[in-house]
Amino acid sequence: MKMPFEEWLMEKKFSENVRFLFNEAFICYKNTAYRASLLFSHLAFMTSIKELIINSKKPANIQEGRWNSIINDLQNDDKWEKAVYDELINSSSPIFNINEDLRQQIKYWKDRRNDCAHFKSNDILYHHTEVFWSFVKSNFLKITLEGGKESLLNKFKIHYNNTFTPPNADVTPLISEIEATLKESEFTIFWEELFNKIDKRMDDYGFYSETNATRVIKKIFENCKETTIENLAKFLKDKKLDVDIIKLYPDKVNFFNYSSQEVRNIWKKRILDCKAYAFKIYATLLRNSLIPQTEIEEANKHMIDKLVDYWPEDEITHESLASNGFGNQIFEIAIKEKRLNDWYKWVNPRADMIAYYIEKYKLLDDTVEVLCEMYTRKKYSYWLNERLIKIFSENECKKQEFHSIAKRLGFSIPKELS
Repeated sequence: MKMPFEEWLMEKKFSENVRFLFNEAFICYKNTAYRASLLFSHLAFMTSIKELIINSKKPANIQEGRWNSIINDLQNDDKWEKAVYDELINSSSPIFNINEDLRQQIKYWKDRRNDCAHFKSNDILYHHTEVFWSFVKSNFLKITLEGGKESLLNKFKIHYNNTFTPPNADVTPLISEIEATLKESEFTIFWEELFNKIDKRMDDYGFYSETNATRVIKKIFENCKETTIENLAKFLKDKKLDVDIIKLYPDKVNFFNYSSQEVRNIWKKRILDCKAYAFKIYATLLRNSLIPQTEIEEANKHMIDKLVDYWPEDEITHESLASNGFGNQIFEIAIKEKRLNDWYKWVNPRADMIAYYIEKYKLLDDTVEVLCEMYTRKKYSYWLNERLIKIFSENECKKQEFHSIAKRLGFSIPKELS
């Protein structure tokens, strides 16, 4: 059975030399040779940093002469380990963009490495090796010449460049590096740079359809820790992009932890700009019980009043609205208040919504009466008429339902709907 660190090592792209040294450390550890296991583990770690430097370009702030000297020392068997250590702890003219806390940890493990190599009096037990492996796992990705954040951004950029990466490649391994690479204080600027790097449309247009950025956001919500998700959710809310994400991924709405004031602001104002997606977002709020029961009637009226030229298109949206009295509200306004008489200003802009109500909800006597009466007037909404003709021509059951009620009530069936 493999240890957790062994499984982690298999997922990472270390060289054969580094893997060989870690495997030696595993053999020693499993045979209780803990000093040897820690010594080989430290040597593997230092070798990985040496290879990282050699395979990297010179940082812009480092002079050519100094860089060449570092590379020469790394290629010298007698000097390379000291050269790697000196650069890792160098805070005056660093080639690594790491914080002081990490440098102190590196110094600590160098001292424990010396305890092993020189057989000093300090005990080295199994847990020393395990804690060092935990240190490597937590910090390796943060040790990069241009800084962990910049390195990770570049990886995402390469991932979404089809010159280097197939379009269907899984981005989850990179998602898992976010928390291992970044400090919490770097998250906000990272989101900004990441989404603009992989999706230039973010700041100009928002997220009106699935993009590289929205797929990454979805993966982060599904795979990262609560603190990371909270930070991303706050960033999206601050950028006014949260509603776009809800529109694309309704099941993610609860990750935003909305207050009652924020929810009210969404249905009262913000989703009105979402046009065709507004009802889908509104239904998501209802489905997740985010709108207080005492406000639902008001919200339904508001949606009917403000959302002209749009209607609930998909069945999930319809079911959420129907279970929260949306159809009843249309009936009260359009039929009971006889707003159908106002055919030009009120009906025409809501012709699709009224047709949706006729098609999706059970016809009541009052509804049939008002519709039949509408056709007796010289002027009525031809837009609504077109939609009703379409419904009755495509839905025989609805037509028969209308005809049956009209005959029972003694109304003449309008020729347009016969």
